[in-house]
Amino acid sequence: MSNASTNELEDRFPWPDAVEVPEECEGWEEMYPRYFRFGESPERSELERDRFWFWDQKDSPTPLCPWDITLCVESIAMQLSQAQSRVFAVPPAMGIDLRIIAGYSYATPVPCTDPDLLEERESVFGERSEYIYNNFEALYEDEWLPAVKEIGQEIRDLEVPDRFPEYAPEEVVFESKGLHSETVDVQSNYNRLQELTLRGWQRHFEYLNLVYLAYLSFKRTCDELFPDISDNAIGEMVTGLETDLFLADTVLNDLAHQAVELGEEVPEILTSAADPDEKLDRLEETDAGREFLEAFKDAKDPWFHITVSRGYHSEEGSWLDTLEQPFEHLDKKVQALQENEEIRRDLDALQEDRQRVVDEYRGYLDEEERAQFDQAHQLVLDVYNYAEDHQFWIENWLHTIIFEKLDEFGELLVNHGLLETPRDITLFGRNEVPELLADLALVWSQGKGAHIPEYWAEEAEKRKRILDAAKEWSPPPALGEPPEEVTDPMVVMLWGITTETVQNWLGSTQEEDSNEIDGFASSSGTAEGRARVVKSGSELSEVKRDEILVSPLTNPDWTPVFSKVAGAVTDNGGATSHTAIVCREYGLPAVTGTGAATSNIQTGDRIRVDGNTGEVEILERAE
Repeated sequence: MSNASTNELEDRFPWPDAVEVPEECEGWEEMYPRYFRFGESPERSELERDRFWFWDQKDSPTPLCPWDITLCVESIAMQLSQAQSRVFAVPPAMGIDLRIIAGYSYATPVPCTDPDLLEERESVFGERSEYIYNNFEALYEDEWLPAVKEIGQEIRDLEVPDRFPEYAPEEVVFESKGLHSETVDVQSNYNRLQELTLRGWQRHFEYLNLVYLAYLSFKRTCDELFPDISDNAIGEMVTGLETDLFLADTVLNDLAHQAVELGEEVPEILTSAADPDEKLDRLEETDAGREFLEAFKDAKDPWFHITVSRGYHSEEGSWLDTLEQPFEHLDKKVQALQENEEIRRDLDALQEDRQRVVDEYRGYLDEEERAQFDQAHQLVLDVYNYAEDHQFWIENWLHTIIFEKLDEFGELLVNHGLLETPRDITLFGRNEVPELLADLALVWSQGKGAHIPEYWAEEAEKRKRILDAAKEWSPPPALGEPPEEVTDPMVVMLWGITTETVQNWLGSTQEEDSNEIDGFASSSGTAEGRARVVKSGSELSEVKRDEILVSPLTNPDWTPVFSKVAGAVTDNGGATSHTAIVCREYGLPAVTGTGAATSNIQTGDRIRVDGNTGEVEILERAE
């Protein structure tokens, strides 16, 4: 890499080992393993400076708690990389490298550039990928999904006491059980939780690369056969999917319909200003309410195992923690039904539209070309559900179970005075928690009145302050010297990062307060309306019908809100991002990967979204 721009910061981003972090974040390095920190040795720093790193705003839009990097940084770096480099030998890809700065994750793809190694890997990849593609449905239904559910159930079955007893049970003495083993069992069960978490993430990436490669292969086929085809038209040919991720919204729709059909006070209670606990209490008072509650409780597992912030941020919890999210969605859905509005997505219409687009493009081809197109298209239809299904079963269902079990360990520590709140356990890395549990065992072993160390709670408070300060910081969007052209297809499709995006970050092509914003044309159609800027799931209740959602990126738990908005605009994400997929499924125009929408657009601005061209225009500023 050329160092010509070393002293020309406007031509590059800060070097990875020279980023200036706010003083209030001092000590952040102690919170994360050294293998995820920049600049740990001169040789490593030289390697890091020779790569281009981008802030992974898709997965760490806010700083990650130390334990949470197990799910995000560590599992992505290890499992994605081994899937690409060691398991399927994806020819040009050796995985991804990740680092952390003050809780924010930075990523860089690791390519394979050795011609001999590329040739060797092609034969390995060809044989293994062909087997998966030919047997995908059976592998998913008979192997993958049961294995994920088994991991979740084993985590649930791990025993964690609320607290250790005052004295060991009598059977320890009278049945010769070798003293009280519960303190050892707790540490053993925590270690098993770590193992199961990592095994779950091995399932996460088991087929994901092949699914995205199938989409990429279809895209390349389309680009070759139809040089002027848009990414949006390609996306339309894989809409109308029946994925598990959308079933959470489907279940809410069914509950809303049931509430209206039951009548009496059920709709009134669901649309009232009462909090979830009050609504539950009031529903218990009538036969109709109790019938609704039975269906509501049946839906919780698995469909309410939806994490509020993409599954990686423990502090925001899940639908099960407070029930505010599902009740807010039910409120809006019941109101819509009372106004005779349709809340279900029209799957038949979506599939008809998909077939119409497919037939149109097939009509331009000769017989040989049509066979090539059909093969690539059928492959992506066969496997693409996994792109969304894995998000539900791993990042939502399994992560919810993991966080629930972590809370049990946290509750044990709280009950013995080592921590203030159960979720404080996530302020410590997964490899630090065993030390915490060992300290607890030591305290308990010394009997009533033993000194309880204050340093764990003090360290937790210190780390909270650091993370709070990091939330107020705007980290650089990228690090190092940018490439002349961004060519990695995964970076473009998933993160929405293009050469133009990088130049915008450098400030060379986009004005701060521009009324025109460009991005990916990710879902066709146009819409005009008032913007609603939403930066976290806690703000979803403020979204009003027919507003245009503007956000850094959308999360799976936001899916129900798409039934009432008129369109979506995001800072991040490409043509295969969650936002793009969901908007196509709901028939909404979407522009993704704008880089600056949430900076330039304010709630109340009247905007126009063109999902055909990727253009967003601010028509009128809010007063």
